[in-house]
Parts: sequence; structure tokens; C-alpha cells
Amino acid sequence: MNLLLKKRFAAVLKALIPQNRVTIMSQHAIPSSIAATIDVDRVHEILRAAEAGDVQQLFQLYQDIIISDSHLQGRLTDRKEAVLSDTLNILPFNKKDADDVAAAEAIKEMIADCDDWEKGCAHLLDSHLYPLSIVEKTFRPSSKPGRRYDLAELTPVPYQLIQFFRGYLEILPTDPATGYPLASTGVPPETTRYIIHRGHLLTGITDNWGGPMRSLIFWWLLSMMDRDWWARFLDRYGSPFMVGKYDQADDTSRTVLERAFSLAVRLGGLVVSKETEVEIKQAAASDSGEAYKTFIELCNQEKSKLILGETLSSDAQSTGMNSGNAKLHGEKRSDKRKADGRRLGATLRSNLFAQYLRINNIPGRAPIAVWGSISSVELEALAELLTALTAGGLRIADTGLELLSEQVGFPIERAPATAAMPGGQFGAFASNGLRAGWAQNAADLIAEGAAANLAKTFRGELAPIRGIILNAKSADEAIKGVEAFCAKFDATKSARVMEEVMLAMAANGSVATR
Repeated sequence: MNLLLKKRFAAVLKALIPQNRVTIMSQHAIPSSIAATIDVDRVHEILRAAEAGDVQQLFQLYQDIIISDSHLQGRLTDRKEAVLSDTLNILPFNKKDADDVAAAEAIKEMIADCDDWEKGCAHLLDSHLYPLSIVEKTFRPSSKPGRRYDLAELTPVPYQLIQFFRGYLEILPTDPATGYPLASTGVPPETTRYIIHRGHLLTGITDNWGGPMRSLIFWWLLSMMDRDWWARFLDRYGSPFMVGKYDQADDTSRTVLERAFSLAVRLGGLVVSKETEVEIKQAAASDSGEAYKTFIELCNQEKSKLILGETLSSDAQSTGMNSGNAKLHGEKRSDKRKADGRRLGATLRSNLFAQYLRINNIPGRAPIAVWGSISSVELEALAELLTALTAGGLRIADTGLELLSEQVGFPIERAPATAAMPGGQFGAFASNGLRAGWAQNAADLIAEGAAANLAKTFRGELAPIRGIILNAKSADEAIKGVEAFCAKFDATKSARVMEEVMLAMAANGSVATR
């Protein structure tokens, strides 16, 4: 009896593991574009229907907007690539826990074996503008030792299958053979089968209201209409046109002139009498074009502000010398990149990583997904901070090294301690080999453990200092040689050299005696 119950229980658990796709939609089932006939009144009708729960036409309009607007599509791609182009680091929940470390390694293998990983993550990041994104996950039996199932696919769920008719999220069922929806109402998505991601911060607004993209609809509509208006203007007034003058009482001359104008397009010229007057008029298209250009730029800047949080990276703009706007805009974009990666990592951890570990009976907590590292500006500031701490006799605690590793995107560990050489700064010069080894180790430690400017002490125009030290037979001789070499520098440069030397000595644990 117990064996029978165990088999039934195992069958139920197996049924909860999705192995076959159920949300299959044919490309022929996607409604045709509605952007060609859209106007302001039609947009308001679509918004009212979405607020009532029917979001099909709203999502259809969103698709038309993204596919037809090159500027908006480019900025959305920029924001998604800011995350996807970074290296994905899978960090154990607790690096000191062997089970958590093993769980992180299992998730790394899962990602490496899934060919659709990046496509699934890219679709989840569409929720920067959409109210949400849904991906269907399927598993397959694993042939690896100790594994029951592998991640087979991450398949984007078309937005045409998402509805809110009954006041909550539903996915419409489809015919497996034809790919067409079977009903107008669906079923709530199961967390065992679907990954649901919301990449925006509009937490107080329901999904059927349209998400952040709703604020861009009218900017898109105006920019598209402006392009159409400008094309019509150029078609009518953009090319020169002819003006003919004739005697008011001479109807024959007027008739001849009209026929000449009708033939001018084909012949490329006119043949008229001397008494006939013809002028070529040019519309002031440049002034009108500047107005249209300014308006389109305004529309595009509003799109960039919402998607990227700034405009300088997508449109070249003059902000004046030393204005600081470029740095400020770069910080905004960096904030969005880090927030996007953090939110996507949290969704994957709770909706996928934990499930994969559970169905494979792998102990340990779900790992943390971290995309990329800190920016070059932040890395430079961090290096300066570490240098200042070292110069002040301070150092980062071992627990802080884990935090630094997560920030920079690669593991960091403390360099092995080097025993201080006796005899003050330079120690005992027992042999040339010992002196050469010590000097090389000191330079390496400076380059690895301190800031980059300390390493320059033995480089460039100061490179001879290293040779003076290596060739000296005693500490006094080395000091005198360095002092003689630095005598040619001015006081400011000598002070800088001594400051770097003192910092270098402090970084290597030496103590100055004079």
C-alpha cells in the first residue's frame, strides 16, 4: 500500500513538471496592424477597453509602435543590451556553505545547457515598457548523473494571449494543431510553468492599464503624424514650381502656356515666345523643415527620457563646457542598468532557480544572479578609496571582500603576506639575486595591491631608480643614488616622488627610518 501511494505521489509530482509547451500561437493568428488607421479618438477607445480588461488591441498597438518607430526601438534595445551584454555571475547565497556553493554550480550548468537562455531573458526585459512579460519554461529528463531534469526551453508568451477579462491575469488556451486561441477567457498562469516579470516600478497601477508604454503612445502618434505631414508638405511645396504671365486679353497665349507647362515635366524645359514671361518659384522649405525637425526631436527626447532616463546618449546635444550634464546622465543610465539586472535576477531566482533545485533534489539555497559590474568611473573611485585606506594604515575586512567581489564582477582575495625585510627600507643586501627578487616583489605588490599611480614610481622617467637600487652595494649607497638622481627635478616633482615612495613602502609593510 505504501509503495502504491508513493508511486501515485511521484506521478503527481511529475505532472507538475512542465515538459511540453502549451502556449503555442501561430503567426497567422496575430491580428493585422492597426497603426495605419490610428487616430486620437481610436487611441482613447483602445485605452478605455484596456481599463475594462480587454488589452488585446492595446498590446497590438504596442507591437506596432515598437516595430515602426526606429528611435523607440533603438532605445529599448539599448536598455536591454545594457544588461544582456554584461557577464552573468551566479553567486552562492552563502559562500561558506558547501550546499549553497553546489547549488550555484548546478544553476551555472543549467544556464549553459539552455540554448534559449538569452532569448528568454530578452523577452522578460520587454517589461521595461510593457506592464509585464511572461516566459514559458519547459524541462526534459536529464542524462547527467545526479540530475532528474534539465531546463529545455524558455519560450516567450505572445502578448496576444494575455487577457484581464475577469479582473486578473489570464493566458488564453490555444489549439496545439492550428495555434489559434480557443476561447476569449483563459486560465491563471501557473508558477510551475511560467516566469512572470515586471521590470518597471509602477507598482500601484494594475497591469491592464498598460504600464510605462502608455505614456509614449501620443508621443509616438505625434511623431508619426509629423513625418506624414512633412512628407505631404515636401510633395506639394518641396520642389520648384513655374509661374507664367500672359496678356489678360490674349487667351491664345494662355492656352499655349498651359500646354507648355503640361509638357515641361516630360521635356524638362519650355519653348515660349520672347513676350511670354515665366518664373521659377521655390518654397521656403528650409524654415518649415526646421520647425518639423525640432518637433520630432522633442518627441524623440521624451521617449528617451522614459526608456533611458536621459537623452545625451541617443542624441548629440551641446551642454556647454564643464557643465557636468554628461556625467549626470551617465549616472542615471547606470542606475537603470543595475536596477534592471537586480530585478531580473530576483525574478529568475524565485521563479526558476529555486524550482530547478527542488525538482532535482539539490540541497542548498537558490543562488543570486548578478549582471556585470560597477562602471569604470565607480571603479576608479573605489581604487582611490582603497589607496587612501592603505595609506592611512587601514584595510578591508575579509567580509568586505565578498561585497567588493560582487561589485566588480570577479572574485577578489587578499594577497599573501610578505615578510618585512630587516634593516629599514631596503633590508640586508646579501646578494644581487636577493635584492632583485625583493625589488621585483615590491613592484608587483604595488601594481597589484595599490593604485595605478604608485606603480609608476619605477616606470617611465623614474625607471632608473630601480636600477640604482639593484646595483647599490648598501642601503646608504642606494639612498644617495636616488637623492642624486632626483636632484635634477624641481621641488614639486621631488615631493611627489617621495610621496609615492612613502605610499609604496606603506603598502608593502615597510617602515621609514629617516
